[in-house]
Amino acid sequence: MSSQGMAAEKRLTLADRLSTIQFDVDTQPFITVDTNTCKTCEKKPCLYVCPATVYTLENSELVYNPEGCMEMGVCQIVCHSIGKSAIKWNYPRGGKGVSFKYG
Repeated sequence: MSSQGMAAEKRLTLADRLSTIQFDVDTQPFITVDTNTCKTCEKKPCLYVCPATVYTLENSELVYNPEGCMEMGVCQIVCHSIGKSAIKWNYPRGGKGVSFKYG
């Protein structure tokens, strides 16, 4: 890669790089959350480990939006290890979910 190409690459911010990610919504849910169980979870680790901010709190209620999930599965791991085991996560069906177009 030329030095100009590398310089252009270095100028991309994280937001710029994340904007190149595409997401094809699967009609079958690949993330399910027992939000009633989440109400009893004090730590709510899913809020802190998801880089795509799939999990948020709205009016003290856990809300999740799987669109944009980067398919790391760390939400399920922390939920089962230090949370209340409310998250069930699996990869989307073939061809669905996240598609990385850069790098």
